[in-house]
Amino acid sequence: MEIPLRFGFRPWVRRAGLSILIIALGVTVSMAGALFLSARGRHGWLGEPFAWLYVAALWGGGIKVYFGTFKPLAEVTEETLLLRPLHTMAGRLVEWNRIRGTEQMIRGDRLILYYDEGSRTRQVALNLNLVRGRREFLKVLDERLYLMGFSESLVGESRYLSRQSVGGHA
Repeated sequence: MEIPLRFGFRPWVRRAGLSILIIALGVTVSMAGALFLSARGRHGWLGEPFAWLYVAALWGGGIKVYFGTFKPLAEVTEETLLLRPLHTMAGRLVEWNRIRGTEQMIRGDRLILYYDEGSRTRQVALNLNLVRGRREFLKVLDERLYLMGFSESLVGESRYLSRQSVGGHA
């Protein structure tokens, strides 16, 4: 295994971000044009701050998704695991020895990684449908955790990997 391993986003994710940006541009141009072309438009819903906040949220989401896909979604090194889910502002760099466990939906697309941060246990969720090389990523993650003494347990529709298998939770 060549270290570091990088797992990017699937190609459609960047295209989705670009689509959001195109829609935001179209809505912005339409709303601004309506304001300038119609004096009555300023007194209707176009004059409401919420409409403009919605468009700003479209721009922000599109920018986050589109530009966020230029970096790998996950990076694996000998010491750390770096995850960059699109729903967070910053990536999570986790040392392997701080990982407490994982939870994965058996038929689903969600992975939750539980890790220690100071005196608290934190978690980061990852949409596995976005990972280019999903199977390889999960294989690398599982192999590393098994080497660290983690074991698997199934509870309902969830698959857990943890050091303690009490009740199936990490």
